[in-house]
Amino acid sequence: MGMISSASPHLAPKEHCTGCGACASGCPRGAIKMVSDKEGFLYPDVTEACVHCGHCTHICPMLKHREQRPDPTVFAVWNENDEMRRHSTSGGAFAAIASFVLESGGVVFGAAMDSDMRVVHTAIQTKEDLPRLMGAKLVQSDMGECFQQVRYYLDRGMDVFFTGTPCQVDGLYRFLGESPERLLTADVLCSGVPSPGVWSKTVEAMHYIKQRRVKTVQFCKKTSGADSRFVVDFEGGGQYDAPLTKSDYGRGLFRGLFLRPACYHCPYCSTNRAADLTLGTFRGLPADFRPNQQKKGISMLLINTVKGAHFFDMIPLQREKRTLQEAVESNPALSRNPASPKERAAFFDAYVNQPFHKVYQRFFSISDWSYRVANDGKLRNFIRRIKSGRKDKA
Repeated sequence: MGMISSASPHLAPKEHCTGCGACASGCPRGAIKMVSDKEGFLYPDVTEACVHCGHCTHICPMLKHREQRPDPTVFAVWNENDEMRRHSTSGGAFAAIASFVLESGGVVFGAAMDSDMRVVHTAIQTKEDLPRLMGAKLVQSDMGECFQQVRYYLDRGMDVFFTGTPCQVDGLYRFLGESPERLLTADVLCSGVPSPGVWSKTVEAMHYIKQRRVKTVQFCKKTSGADSRFVVDFEGGGQYDAPLTKSDYGRGLFRGLFLRPACYHCPYCSTNRAADLTLGTFRGLPADFRPNQQKKGISMLLINTVKGAHFFDMIPLQREKRTLQEAVESNPALSRNPASPKERAAFFDAYVNQPFHKVYQRFFSISDWSYRVANDGKLRNFIRRIKSGRKDKA
């Protein structure tokens, strides 16, 4: 990352920067670039083109006070379209809202996986493209020029539905400088964003093991209700399939090893949300509450604004009102930040300085890997090499 002089504009300290990209997108001189650091996260890099106009300081969400909103209204919701619901992480709420906007001639923004297995924010305008945005992407997405694209469509009088993490939504509002009437936003219940760099190394490791390119990834393939599996398909055949919490990537993720530093003291982990709507999985519902629907997955939906309530009334979702207390007890992202593990520094020191398979050996258990591949001697040898020297921390 380039050096920034003492006369450079005031931006959020690195440990508080969310990487939303509002500063880079809003710079009138294009003087700020988003550059990857040694942990694989994007941060602003102020170049010599900066004229010190102060616009980036003005729009940085982390430098602004957030007003306290009234408590949100909470619903348990589910999509009546079983096909959409089956391919969604929980109850298919996002798919229902996105379909409504697309059918009305609008544009939907969300996280998608590109051909290089990078998670990027992108826009779609047809229902045929909707599957690209469905399902959780457990990697921080690259915003690219999304904010400029949102403004482009709004300036042309189109309805826009933007989904992202709370910090991305807040960054969009700061970039726009207002809450346009035709913009609907939804933030996801986020427990921290994982490093794109670590994800890239994980893809490389899977490529090494199988000697085939990764074709598709499902971070949270639904089995029943809220149960999820981490499933990777390879070009030419072969599959890795494990419970998300027991997969190598999932083990590291749920220990908080490679989350962005700002996530450990996130200001959005509360019921004071950034978007019109909040979406997530509704866990912990009473066993006698719609048991057949719980088997298929139920979404949590929070209504945070008058605009959100207006749109919600038009969306074809089955719904039942629940309490805010239930929502908070169901999902820690509504009440507390993820904890920073003691071994995080050691993990990234190893990530930077050692081959990635050694990072696996030291920090992950792989005893639960369940690649379904036939006659894969290379895979067995790889596992045998790591098992011979690892200490299982499962």
